[in-house]
Amino acid sequence: MRDEKAVLAKYGQKKVALIVALLLASLLATGFVWAQKKVQILADGQFYTVKTMYKNPHKILQKAGIALGPEDEIRLSTTGVETGTVIEVFRAVPVTVNFQGKTFTLLTGKPTVREVASQVGVPEDKIKLTPGEDARPVAGMNIRAVVLTEKIEEQEVPDLYQVVRQPDPTLEKGVEEIAQPGENGIKKATVRVRFEDGAKVSADVLSEIVAVSSKPQIIRVGTRDTVDTSRGTMHFRDVRHMEATAYLPTDGSPQGLTATGIAARRGIVAVDPDVIPLGTRVYVPGYGMGLAADVGGAIVGDKIDLCVESSREAWQFGRRIVKVYILAE
Repeated sequence: MRDEKAVLAKYGQKKVALIVALLLASLLATGFVWAQKKVQILADGQFYTVKTMYKNPHKILQKAGIALGPEDEIRLSTTGVETGTVIEVFRAVPVTVNFQGKTFTLLTGKPTVREVASQVGVPEDKIKLTPGEDARPVAGMNIRAVVLTEKIEEQEVPDLYQVVRQPDPTLEKGVEEIAQPGENGIKKATVRVRFEDGAKVSADVLSEIVAVSSKPQIIRVGTRDTVDTSRGTMHFRDVRHMEATAYLPTDGSPQGLTATGIAARRGIVAVDPDVIPLGTRVYVPGYGMGLAADVGGAIVGDKIDLCVESSREAWQFGRRIVKVYILAE
């Protein structure tokens, strides 16, 4: 009986030990599975998904067969390695940094221009980086770090005068006269001036007060569209200052005919049709009424040739600037 009890006791102990061993193995296996993390690796333009128990990202990369150079860097998408973490590898590239007259050439794996600039001692405050500070460095990139400064200045600036145009029915249309010349005033302005590496780049007016008021320029603008002639008051649509000469009826044609086929006589004028269309009535002070009915090889632009009756009158008229009223229909 004792031997049977001893055998049973020994068998029970072995059974318990086996159960305990199985439980421990199960727990260890379960813990291993729980400890595994599914992470992603972004390196050299490729995504890799791995399962790992490691918490050290360098160890994870090593196990994944991804080698790092001495200047290569990595960044994690999370604070620590956990399921869903992305480990990104930044390969070192050669870049240059220009700062305060110095050029730094370096091999860097920093992921942003800002971090590269910090490597060579560029401060973060009041600095403008080109390319932008969040840009990713690429091989051969030239990074320019510019020091930004500003100062407040008190300046005197002109207060520009205004131009006031006043209609005046006593003046002919097309005539303008300055009734009062304009004068600039003076404004005292508080200006914020910005500099890049000591060179002025902008100036913004923060406030200003008028120290000396400006004086407007007043221009009288003619609106009268009538002219008094020997035939009474007539309306005109335009007035031009033209170079005038005089010619005889037979100067252009032995038969005394104009380019339009009518007889040349006093009151017929030769014009440039691109300036005054043929058939237009005009009035020339000192000459009288005229009809644009002839042309001439030398009559181009603001020129007019007035037909007169005698050589003496043509000689006395000579060449002069006249006012030509282009009459309304």
